[in-house]
Amino acid sequence: MAFIAETIVWLFALGLILFEIIVLVDKSKAISFLNAFVKTPWHHFLEQTLRLIVGGAIVVHAPHMAFSEFFGIFGWVIIITSLMLVGLPWRWHHNFAKKIIPTIIKLIHFYGILCLALGIFIIYCLI
Repeated sequence: MAFIAETIVWLFALGLILFEIIVLVDKSKAISFLNAFVKTPWHHFLEQTLRLIVGGAIVVHAPHMAFSEFFGIFGWVIIITSLMLVGLPWRWHHNFAKKIIPTIIKLIHFYGILCLALGIFIIYCLI
């Protein structure tokens, strides 16, 4: 179980870094990726399922990482917010995303840099 949790955390960190690379190489693909998770209820539940898996893996692996208390809290925040979003009607999440995604798209390079920084920080804490 520990190996699986660590692997998921590694994949999450590498995915964050990959997102920044996609922003730099083809910004339209990064924007499509962000828009994809709110297209349909199925996409919404896929996003929440992935968030629950990542949050759970971070919580499980946090004791073996640097800044373990931070990552324990971070993992639980991901889990709790995901459960809240699962409990809310999809339309609410969809409407919220329609309001917030244009701002993220305007700041996509900054958002990508934040993803890159978080991914590198996670890898640092894994090592």
